[in-house]
Amino acid sequence: MTLSVDRFDLEQLPVQESLFHVANGYIGIRGNFEEGAPQGVRSVRGAYINGYYDEITLSYPERLYGFPERAQRMVNLPDPQTTLICIEGVPFDLTTGELLSYRRTLDTDRGITVRQAIWHAPNNVCAELCFTRMASFVHPELFLTRIEIKTPPSAGIGVSGGVCCDVTNFTDPDDPRVASEVLRHIQFDGAEIHGALAVARCRTAESNIGVAVAQSYQSNVPFEVRVTSDGFIFETQTVMPSDGYLCIDKYTIFSDERRQSDSGTHALDVGRACIRLGSERLFDEQAEYMRQFWAASRVSIDGDDETARGLEFSLYGLLQSAGRDSIGNVAAKGLSGEGYEGHYFWDTEIYILPFFLLTQPDIARELLDFRYSVLGAAREHARLMGHERGALYPWRTISGSECSSYFPAGSAQYHIAGDVAHAFMQYYYVTDDLDYMARKGAEVVLETARLWLDVGHYDRAGRFCIDTVTGPDEYSCLVNNNYYTNQNARHNLLAAIEIYEDLRRAGQEAGVRDAIGFAEETELADFRAAADAMVLPYDEELGICAQDDRFLDKAVWDFAGTPREKYPLLLHYAPLALYRRQVCKQADTVLAHYLFGGEVGFEVRKRTYEYYEGVTTHDSSLSACVFSIMAARLGMPEKAYQYYLRTVRTDLDNEHGNTRDGIHTANMGGAYLGLVAGFAGLDIRREGLRFRFRLPPEWTGYRFRVRFRGRMLEVRVTEGQAEILLLEGVPVRVFIEDAPYEIADRMVWQGNTT
Repeated sequence: MTLSVDRFDLEQLPVQESLFHVANGYIGIRGNFEEGAPQGVRSVRGAYINGYYDEITLSYPERLYGFPERAQRMVNLPDPQTTLICIEGVPFDLTTGELLSYRRTLDTDRGITVRQAIWHAPNNVCAELCFTRMASFVHPELFLTRIEIKTPPSAGIGVSGGVCCDVTNFTDPDDPRVASEVLRHIQFDGAEIHGALAVARCRTAESNIGVAVAQSYQSNVPFEVRVTSDGFIFETQTVMPSDGYLCIDKYTIFSDERRQSDSGTHALDVGRACIRLGSERLFDEQAEYMRQFWAASRVSIDGDDETARGLEFSLYGLLQSAGRDSIGNVAAKGLSGEGYEGHYFWDTEIYILPFFLLTQPDIARELLDFRYSVLGAAREHARLMGHERGALYPWRTISGSECSSYFPAGSAQYHIAGDVAHAFMQYYYVTDDLDYMARKGAEVVLETARLWLDVGHYDRAGRFCIDTVTGPDEYSCLVNNNYYTNQNARHNLLAAIEIYEDLRRAGQEAGVRDAIGFAEETELADFRAAADAMVLPYDEELGICAQDDRFLDKAVWDFAGTPREKYPLLLHYAPLALYRRQVCKQADTVLAHYLFGGEVGFEVRKRTYEYYEGVTTHDSSLSACVFSIMAARLGMPEKAYQYYLRTVRTDLDNEHGNTRDGIHTANMGGAYLGLVAGFAGLDIRREGLRFRFRLPPEWTGYRFRVRFRGRMLEVRVTEGQAEILLLEGVPVRVFIEDAPYEIADRMVWQGNTT
């Protein structure tokens, strides 16, 4: 059990719809009430498929060359959740009668959510109801709901539910993080009845991609099913059995035609197979899947139960959100809501992929496969942006093309090219999988490296400069020599040299060389020259790395004069008001020091951290975790803990005010990194894993497992000591505080962890 709510709070229900969603990387269903939202609650009722989208036309009063004409949007699917229950003719409704008991639970060991209520109806009948939900990790198309009803024997019971295809996406014209215009994306093609199963067939209005939703109600009482004008309905009128207990298992199957040639037939086939297995076996399979997942992935904290629960909630959210088939990736809100329209960002590569890379490398490889599958679109995007060579991945996307209509904080974030390359190289360092790099990864790394030679230029002093880009900090747009971007580009160029030379030594370079027409001697030399001459802004007077050429020359934002209700600033101030001042939405240079800071001295990193801490609002959920990581690495465990607590509580406390629109998936990756990369100091390097162990005073210890080049290691940290155990594989060398250690069985390190 990770999350439990014992109070029925109408104001919190929209947030709880996100917190209690069920998802499995393919489908996601918000935690809506089967009986519908209580009156007055602005519910976001939704079900989604990862990577299933419709297209919309982007309109501009003045459209310039290179602006995207169309964008993809994740579609709210036909509604499969509704089940209306009447007890002696009175509809089940928690806002009527008297609610004697209420409890809602997210059980991460079993992979289910449970809602329980004891309800004294207005007609004086007392009923106990329990709704158990599961999005199967074993059968990804399956959403299973068990409904249990207890009443006095012989009470009259009516149950009806089905699939409704009359749906729209959620909109909020006052929040730029949510779509603002109402569009009907789903068109109903018709429904059919096939024995105990019914199936509704639909398609998207513009992208014309088919989707099917099949459903069956299985119980010891008979259900009738009929087709309606917008779907189908299952119904029964019965009398409660003599034992006062009625159990209904509702099987819902989703299938889409990005993956299946006939989604309706596929949904029916999967539905029949799941019904044959039966709900008990399906629940047992889910529990076994979760047992194996946690055996490899659980991160434990001793002495701080609340933080431990928040971390476990985050890791489970990552598992729910990650695509497994190279078609779906990880949306900014996972599969829990419609914030950011279901788009994939650089969040995946920098914040989310490390968790899977170190615990579930097969999922990590599928996430990378998605980027490889849209490499052609990245090349096209680079050409559209005026570059003759290379690949530029879009800022926001679902199928590979740019979906951001605001280029200063969108397409101008060129660093995403380096972020993607960095992720492929991290995979290579962890897995030693040169064959994969030969087939896919090296092509991405080389093509993104080519981009920088076309984006950048040498100035009169011979320095390599990258002008007019936007770094991670979206409150400083279209700047010259953004520190993070330039460091990212530099490492991308050096990585291209490294991977090509590795392939050449292994005799595996011909495939990628011929595929992209790589002029190895000339291009490798060009990569080296640009990397060596890269501008990395530094302020001599302050002794810090500068965010860009002019950031430190700007007036500092009036933080003292900005009331709390004016945050986040992007909702209350014009972009230019932000761009002209020293104010950061999120970690930028500090993030560069986390990812690429090995060659920057400790004191410079510390001064840089302290300076930017003073001008950063953390209006982005991507920020606090980075400040936590760097505080831990800089020997400030108390400060690291405060930022870490903020990270693991982001959605549980609705810190950014938009958890209603879905969870903050990248922040959940940050919760993992905050402990493993922050307090444990883990760095993934070519020569091996590096650690610098820190323990915040609020904890008595922590432990986690990582996979590395065919081994599994368990790391246990307590005050003044770290223990590393080799659980699987042959001995391996790691580095602790830069000193090498051979792990053959069990090794105990003793040193300063404060």
